[in-house]
Amino acid sequence: MRRWRFVLAMLVAGIAGCSLPFIGGKSHTVTPAVPAATAVPAAPAAPPIVQVRGFWRSSVVSVVAWDLEDAQFGLRTEVSRTGRLVGGARLGDHSVYITPFFAWYLGGFRHAYIVPGRPLLPVGGNDIYACFYGVHCSPMAMVGVRVPDSLLRANRDSLVVTFVPASQDPWTITLRRELITAYLTAVDSVVAERQKVSAR
Repeated sequence: MRRWRFVLAMLVAGIAGCSLPFIGGKSHTVTPAVPAATAVPAAPAAPPIVQVRGFWRSSVVSVVAWDLEDAQFGLRTEVSRTGRLVGGARLGDHSVYITPFFAWYLGGFRHAYIVPGRPLLPVGGNDIYACFYGVHCSPMAMVGVRVPDSLLRANRDSLVVTFVPASQDPWTITLRRELITAYLTAVDSVVAERQKVSAR
């Protein structure tokens, strides 16, 4: 019995000895410093896609822009030979376009507005050159509304368009300020070039 007590005591001492710190000599334990939690910056959004579509002997040049992350909607307009915005029921407007499926999925709409009480004119159509430029395609069919040039330029932040369905709750899309700025820069460049050519 004493023999088993001795073996047990040696075993306990061995285990305890392995867990005790080593004192003396040069051995030591290094505990790595744990870095303080830092905020990871969000990845910057991809720049907007802006396509200027001009064709030989075409009467208009189209400017189309959208965000790669939100390709279901965007902005577009047509510029005439004389440098005027055309292509809709009212000269000087831009189109906020949406894919028909996206609009249907969100409930459709009877009218839309940016400023309450001022409904926007509807627009729609097909784009036969949707995939003609580069690897990024705009929608081949679209619905949407027309936005006055002055309203698009007056806004200094992202622009929210509210769509009101017949029976469901309203829904919105947001056009980022970066998208609007890149789009208007391209439009202004095309307008200036067309006005310069027509003045010759």
